Amino acid sequence: MDPAYYVAAGSLRARSFQMDIVSNNLANAATIGYKPERTFFSVYNKAKADGRGLPLTGHVNDGAIIAQSGIDFSQGSARTTGRSLDMAIDGNAFFMIRTPQGIQATRDGRFMIGKNGQLSTQDGYPVLGNNNLPIPIDPAGGPVAVQKDGTVQQGDATPGQIGLRAVANPSALSRVGSNRYDLAGSTTAPANATVTQGALEQSGVDMASCMIDMVRLNRMFEMSMKVASTVTNDMDEKCITDISTGH
Repeated sequence: MDPAYYVAAGSLRARSFQMDIVSNNLANAATIGYKPERTFFSVYNKAKADGRGLPLTGHVNDGAIIAQSGIDFSQGSARTTGRSLDMAIDGNAFFMIRTPQGIQATRDGRFMIGKNGQLSTQDGYPVLGNNNLPIPIDPAGGPVAVQKDGTVQQGDATPGQIGLRAVANPSALSRVGSNRYDLAGSTTAPANATVTQGALEQSGVDMASCMIDMVRLNRMFEMSMKVASTVTNDMDEKCITDISTGH
């Protein structure tokens, strides 16, 4: 088969994958603490790989294939909410959440007092302290104050300190839903972070860039479709000609 067809097919697959990523990022432009995903590609040359030594293979037969995708954990902007149990992290760390699937990480600091009297996520899972235990909060104990280092104070009591954990390679973390990440296989790194009470980290998605990317990807997809269509038509014409001439 014509190597150009592989180039076009590879481009179509890569751009379709990239469009899925951009669309998901755009859908989460307003999600608290959301980190956008980025795509990375490598070049594959079908004609060169087949060993036939075709001419100009380094110029006309290079095609893009999907290499990998990763999460961009760049710091997002903080928006003041004034709500005492809203918290934003400034730095490289995560909040630790105990779930039925194990401890998971998040940058979403929309917390509440759970039914069991613990600092919890919106879906009821406990936020862990630096001792890996839930932090008890008395619903009738008055205002809650959180220091920059995560120390929680309620009246004269100090029920705990919010655990902030950093990982050595955050871009390798995998999403597990509910704006949280699986820590399996990760290595703990020094945390250089502080907590801001009464604020939330906003999504890291740049809507303008996403819209530009969508337009660009649509045009590139159309171009690849035209290449694939042209190659297919040429192949069909050649087959018809060869059959009719007996070649």
